[in-house]
Amino acid sequence: MNEVLNKIADIIEDYNTSELDGVKLNNHLKMLTSYLYYIEGIKSKYHQDYEAIIYDKVNNEKLSVARATNEANVAVPEVYRLRKLTSAGYRVCDAIRSNISFLKLEFNNVTKNY
Repeated sequence: MNEVLNKIADIIEDYNTSELDGVKLNNHLKMLTSYLYYIEGIKSKYHQDYEAIIYDKVNNEKLSVARATNEANVAVPEVYRLRKLTSAGYRVCDAIRSNISFLKLEFNNVTKNY
């Protein structure tokens, strides 16, 4: 998981420091969405573990949902981390799409014959 997160960080860092190049942006988007798909699978596994802990604490130990949620957050900290990182990753995907659209619009405006 950390290896994939590092690859995502490298893509985002390269996007942040690179010039607006449509081919490069398209490749970044392709790689980033692929890695985010992989991370979503990992995130769902951790989320199942998280929900199982809450269910067990509420039903078997008779804790409140709030207390069980707090204990699940401590037991499975990856859920919070992955939620925040994937959310940020998807926002970067949106930004890359916006940049690609901008480049496409700019290209179309330059090549129009009036």
